[in-house]
Amino acid sequence: MTRIQIMDEIWGLDSPESDRTIDLYISRLRIKLGLECIRTIKGIGYKFEAVE
Repeated sequence: MTRIQIMDEIWGLDSPESDRTIDLYISRLRIKLGLECIRTIKGIGYKFEAVE
């Protein structure tokens, strides 16, 4: 998903949040999950991959 898609789903189209907010939430989510299942797609957004 792109950062814009994530922002639209969470906060809606008129979101005052910046795309850097998404980066912060993703980094915190990675720490809490303790898994490397969320991959960064540079310049686009994020991808969830199942961990085997």
